[in-house]
Amino acid sequence: MKTNRTITRAFCVELQEELSIVAARREYFSQEPPRARFSFLCSSEPCRALGVKVTGVRYDVKPQEHPTFVAAHYRANPNYEHHADCEWVDEAIETTVAQADETDAESELRKVKRKLDDYIDVFDPTINDRVKPAPPKGKPDNVAPEKADDIAVPADTLKTRQDKQNRTSNLERLVDSFRQAQASLSKEELALLTLRIPGQGEVSLRAYFRHIKFALLNDERRVLYGGGLVERYGTGFKFKFFDRLQGKLVTLYVSPAQMLAYRSSRYLSELLSHADEVRFFTVFALGTLVASPSGKSVSVEIEDLRHLAIVLGPAKDPEEASAKGPTS
Repeated sequence: MKTNRTITRAFCVELQEELSIVAARREYFSQEPPRARFSFLCSSEPCRALGVKVTGVRYDVKPQEHPTFVAAHYRANPNYEHHADCEWVDEAIETTVAQADETDAESELRKVKRKLDDYIDVFDPTINDRVKPAPPKGKPDNVAPEKADDIAVPADTLKTRQDKQNRTSNLERLVDSFRQAQASLSKEELALLTLRIPGQGEVSLRAYFRHIKFALLNDERRVLYGGGLVERYGTGFKFKFFDRLQGKLVTLYVSPAQMLAYRSSRYLSELLSHADEVRFFTVFALGTLVASPSGKSVSVEIEDLRHLAIVLGPAKDPEEASAKGPTS
């Protein structure tokens, strides 16, 4: 059968793990060059038993600002039929007409969600402090992806509701969904989207992301974002936002020790290695704003590097790239 739901997870053959497309991108760029592309099977066990392949699109492209935004996503492979019990198949689904017992508002929201490759309904930022096993001596840190980064809804639950809840604890996945919504939806459509945060309730997706110049000290936790430049401190770095908050410089500092303890530090380092090739970086951080003791600057403090996402800015022109600028 053909899929008629948006595929948001697939089984990676090489890693023997079910991954979102964002987690697949992180694992791909965590490899040492030359990097090998992954093979994906459908996440549903009946399909996997049949060898039904799924295609990963643009997970081997780093997240970057671009006039034509195309999100990394999974798509059904046209050469394979899915099992009738596949979680991405639902014969009852109709996308062009209202569903039974559905209001006009619910119908409009459903249609807007269908425009996105991976719309997130629930974001749980709780950090799972599982201890990472130490790699064998002399071997690279290549442990399997942490399941806590993406919370999969059981397949039987998916089949019980037409408007299944897409849930994640992966900030970068939420950021990708938000960036696609900004790029592809009208202001009116974007205003319809909401996000449920355990402990906070339901909030507007647009309101959960706050540009740094509109941020507030001691505000409730939300995703702060903005463009800026990076200064490296060994394996660590300091991000300096372009925009100021009440006239004060805003920074985010990540120490070498934090990078060393983070299992995806190679992925972050790979993104930051393009500092001389891009005009700026955009940082998304789920944290709090803290004023410096002198009161002259403000820092964004995060509990864990899993609460940080980095997007490359537009590429520099050849003349810009060849010109020497400030250390970044």
